Amino acid sequence: MSDKTETAAKADDTRTITLPASGKVVVLRKGKGRDMRIAARHVNPAQDPIGYSMALAAALATIDGNAVLPEDLDEMDMEDVTAIMGGLPGKSLPQGMPSP
Repeated sequence: MSDKTETAAKADDTRTITLPASGKVVVLRKGKGRDMRIAARHVNPAQDPIGYSMALAAALATIDGNAVLPEDLDEMDMEDVTAIMGGLPGKSLPQGMPSP
């Protein structure tokens, strides 16, 4: 199994990731505190840390230029979701949840 995930940070505080399973291109923008607050409104981080992280990832991501919903991540290959989650800053994940 080869790791085809490509990640590049840009000067404008975005991170581009080529997903290993689908080959789609994800752009993760730099998050703000409000992004964490909005994600926590939808999913309680203490009760569902993975759901919270997926909601946060969806808020910060575009895939091939299109907005992403958490439900979109639910239907993606786990390998691609893990690559997206791995692109999130470690401190944005709930306490006690390991960074992918």
